[in-house]
Amino acid sequence: MIRAALLAVALFVAVPARAAPRDELLRVAPPDAAILLVVQNARDHVRDLSASPFGQWFPSTAIGKKLLDSSEVRQLRDAGAMIFRELGTTPDALLDDVIGDAVAFAYSPAPRDRPGDERAVILVRPRKSEVLAKLVERLNELQTKSGELKAVARKEYAGTAYFERQKAEGASEFYCFRGDVFAFSGSEADIKAVIDRDKAAPAAENAILARMQKLGVADSPAVLLVNPRSLDAEVKARVASAKPDEKRFLERFAEVWAGLDSAAVYLDLGNNLEVGLSLRFRPEKLPADARMWLTGPRTARASESLIPKDALFGVSGHVQAVELIDLVASLAPVEMGKPGVKDWIAQSLGPLIGKDKLPLVLNALGPNWALWAEPPVKDAFLPTLVAAVEITGAGEDRAKAEEALVDAVGFGFRMARVAYNAGHADQIDLKQEKDPRTGAVIVSLVNEKGFPPGFRPSFAVQHGYLVLATSPEAIRRFEVPSAGPPANGYATVARLSGTQSRAYLTEHGPRLAKFLAAVGAGDEKKLTEQIETVAEVLELIDSATVTVHGDESGLRIALRIKPAKPLKK
Repeated sequence: MIRAALLAVALFVAVPARAAPRDELLRVAPPDAAILLVVQNARDHVRDLSASPFGQWFPSTAIGKKLLDSSEVRQLRDAGAMIFRELGTTPDALLDDVIGDAVAFAYSPAPRDRPGDERAVILVRPRKSEVLAKLVERLNELQTKSGELKAVARKEYAGTAYFERQKAEGASEFYCFRGDVFAFSGSEADIKAVIDRDKAAPAAENAILARMQKLGVADSPAVLLVNPRSLDAEVKARVASAKPDEKRFLERFAEVWAGLDSAAVYLDLGNNLEVGLSLRFRPEKLPADARMWLTGPRTARASESLIPKDALFGVSGHVQAVELIDLVASLAPVEMGKPGVKDWIAQSLGPLIGKDKLPLVLNALGPNWALWAEPPVKDAFLPTLVAAVEITGAGEDRAKAEEALVDAVGFGFRMARVAYNAGHADQIDLKQEKDPRTGAVIVSLVNEKGFPPGFRPSFAVQHGYLVLATSPEAIRRFEVPSAGPPANGYATVARLSGTQSRAYLTEHGPRLAKFLAAVGAGDEKKLTEQIETVAEVLELIDSATVTVHGDESGLRIALRIKPAKPLKK
């Protein structure tokens, strides 16, 4: 039962496969397919995962019990048992002898002017071809007997046999064996193309494998490879038919797309489970303003170190406010008679900060910033939320920018106090206190009756950062590490502590659900169930991080998950 439950996961997480099965498969795969899914060496990983501490522990977890004991899984298990019995095989035999080496699915959408020209082919490189051949024969026999198939006809192309499964409703399916590779498609042309590629002299370099190697995913257990050039016409058609409010964004997307050489979504297994996106560009074809975001080396930043080690989760970045505004302005739609992004910022923030000071402030914000959630302060049940953004610059300009920021945020706090007090019997006080360590003035909104316990929205300039938090204690604890993280070739932009987050939800979930229901977020019972489900999922996760790695022509974004138990012995 455990092996069956883990099979779906195992198809996407495997140790690196032997080159031969994968390469035999890719040699006959369509090199111009828009999308190609490749799964390799699932067999070994099913065994590893089943015998691992995680595999042995998973059925005893709350989420494992729910999944394995659910009616859907029982129905699937019963239906699968019947199918395997009719085919005369078992899940283990199917994995070991048929799909355990390498499987691929190639797909290209139909052009808009030829909707019937959709292309799709399934390729399997079994360990034992005779086992797959017997399964196909048995399936043909069963479906012919049931009336689903009228007949299976042997056909020939270029001296090679292939077969047509003539279905009762009129459509046909086609398949063939070429060496150790099995091909199946609803298109006769695609099967003939497989035969042609098999008969052709092997190329000096397999184009598909070369793309995978360039993307750094050739040995990944599961890869969804995207060929941008096969989708160029579709992208152009979408731009041409776009509505006015979509057109600018799609035009910018098309410019970036033209510079995209190849892309892949992959799943991998090293010390951690990893799912990621790998992109390769032709930098000379990218718009100059996009090149700075999509290419170039990445390294660890000081912003990563702002997030405390006991945080439930956090995100961080390294970008100046003016650079971010430029990016948003280049993507946002422009409506006739309405201000653009930069004009809107000038109109809304200019009077608040001062139109003459706004450029100075925007230039001073960043590049380091971070947002995170900490465990609740004493006697509270809401997590403490914190945001910190660096104030840069030198001399008088920096002093003016800081003063303008403090004035603007302080004005916002005062306006929030006035708006709340005007409509509530309980009243908000505005309090100031000095941090005895740094002398920073912390401004807080205080309402012991109306606010949840421990909730005191606050701000201050601390260690050169504008810090906003839902508790002044978080501002007092805020530190900027004297030494940033070591250079390691990638930047961490987000992280989650599964252990800390689960502990928080387990302890405070009921009060959190009651609070969320009171503010209109939903039904308390349903919210409680949702929170419990999240806590059960987090039982499986020790921690998770999102990292970014780049070079002069590529970018890789990866989600790395450290499970609560090892995935291997």
